[in-house]
Amino acid sequence: MKYDKWLDHDVLKLKILDGLSLEPTFGMPMMERVTEARVRNPVPFNCLSSIKNRKALWFHFYIDDYRFERVWNKFTKYVPMLTDCEGGFSPDFSMYLTMPIPQQIWNSFRNKVIGAQLQKMGKTVIPNVGFSDGKSLDFAFARIPENSILSITSQSCLQNGVCKQSLLNGLHELCRQKHPIKLYVVGEFPERWKDKFPVPIETVPTFARTRWGGSHG
Repeated sequence: MKYDKWLDHDVLKLKILDGLSLEPTFGMPMMERVTEARVRNPVPFNCLSSIKNRKALWFHFYIDDYRFERVWNKFTKYVPMLTDCEGGFSPDFSMYLTMPIPQQIWNSFRNKVIGAQLQKMGKTVIPNVGFSDGKSLDFAFARIPENSILSITSQSCLQNGVCKQSLLNGLHELCRQKHPIKLYVVGEFPERWKDKFPVPIETVPTFARTRWGGSHG
């Protein structure tokens, strides 16, 4: 009887994968290409519930993981709120340099599953590309579309030399492999860096900077 209850729960949990085609190596779902998007009024997920009219908003998940873990745990509960927005970015479950590789793969998988399901529901969802160092790029880039608008975040990367170099190295490789037609960078990105990449780059302020005039880093 205990086994049956566990099995039922597990089967229900897997419904978040319904309709998604998973690639064989890492099991990543395909995110669709986005060719047109004008991001305006970006709002973090944890603030959406307090806003009544969300039609002109763009949701994002560039916040602490614990603030949106519930989207993975109870996805269907939050679908109406997310699809009420004009568009958004796929999640950004963290991929730190210090994380074990299996944990990074899991977070990359979750980012893409939620994003892909929202795209299937008809929302414009810009694929967020999370990565750590060179060892993460194979699974981080798996099923990220080519010739698409993409996004990354620079939060917590610019104050540490190793993290900064990993960000730049990964971004160069992203451009080489995926040829994005535009890149949104959430967080700071020095103007002098933009000429180093063959793609138009637009920065989006973090929620902390928008609200308090500061930055997460």
